[in-house]
Amino acid sequence: MTFMRIWTFLCLLPLALIAQEHKSPQEIQQNLDSAEAQLARAEKMFNPYYTGPLLTPSCAMIPPGKIMIQPYVFIADNYASFNKQRESHSLPSNLVSLVLQPIIFQIGVTPTVDVTIQYAGVLNWQNSAFGGGLTDLQTTAGFLIFREKPYIPQFKFTITETYPTGKYKNLSPNGLQLNATGGGAYSTEFGLGFSKVLLWSSQHPLRIRAYGGYVVSTPAHIKNFNSYGGGYHAKGTVHPGHVVKLDFGFEWSFTQRWVLAGDIVYKATNRTKFNGNPGTLASGTPSAVGGGYKDNLSLAPAIEYNWNDHMGFVGGAWFSVYGRSSLNFVQAVLSVYMVLP
Repeated sequence: MTFMRIWTFLCLLPLALIAQEHKSPQEIQQNLDSAEAQLARAEKMFNPYYTGPLLTPSCAMIPPGKIMIQPYVFIADNYASFNKQRESHSLPSNLVSLVLQPIIFQIGVTPTVDVTIQYAGVLNWQNSAFGGGLTDLQTTAGFLIFREKPYIPQFKFTITETYPTGKYKNLSPNGLQLNATGGGAYSTEFGLGFSKVLLWSSQHPLRIRAYGGYVVSTPAHIKNFNSYGGGYHAKGTVHPGHVVKLDFGFEWSFTQRWVLAGDIVYKATNRTKFNGNPGTLASGTPSAVGGGYKDNLSLAPAIEYNWNDHMGFVGGAWFSVYGRSSLNFVQAVLSVYMVLP
């Protein structure tokens, strides 16, 4: 009896498998429709090109032997300032600034290490007075932590060093600080950023970036009118406050070449302390050096056009929305991105 059951099972097993694999015409048509829909969606997808949002630092690594060049132009109208109660008050005369950053190179050293060099010039004018000069020089070493994968963001750790090459002391006695282009201190910024391209949920890819930075600075020795205030016969040592930076950026592709971008930028600076003689103003009253806690929250929407994956343009506006003891501003920002060779 047992033998007959086994024999019957072996005879019917192939028939059962064939019956299981057999599908109705309706099921076959459904599978074909699904395959055609997936093919049509794949044909509409594209490899996105990005220049980057205006402000949030990139996590991209430049391959060894290549160099990235990305000059910037900033045109700023500082039309008001936030007080300690976070109220905005118009300035008696707008402070207008033009910043040209023609030198910004990112050079690949190894597959996991690159170096960036930044240098800029600035022109300020207010109350029919002009001033400006070269800013502080910055160098950044970037270290890859994790390379981007389908479900893992790319992480990058950076160390930025600022060298006091800009003018910061013995400024014009008009008190406008128009020639102040530096801070007079060596600063070190430790940063951590990540980025991720989201391809699977839409026919319009989205890349997101986030960055957090912390800045510490050495003391700066000031004299007379300076970047931190001061007056006639001022002399002493300034201890710049530590700085926290939090940035978030996104890039949404509506075609392969045209991209909508945006940034949310927050910067907070701790109290800047001073030891020494603050000096006096022309009126004979004591001047002030340093200041208390200040912060600023700003937004920067932009539009990108990318000719290919190694050349593009981005332009937009950058404006403050909230702050304390900081400028209330609006800026136009333009940049071109190129990777050579």
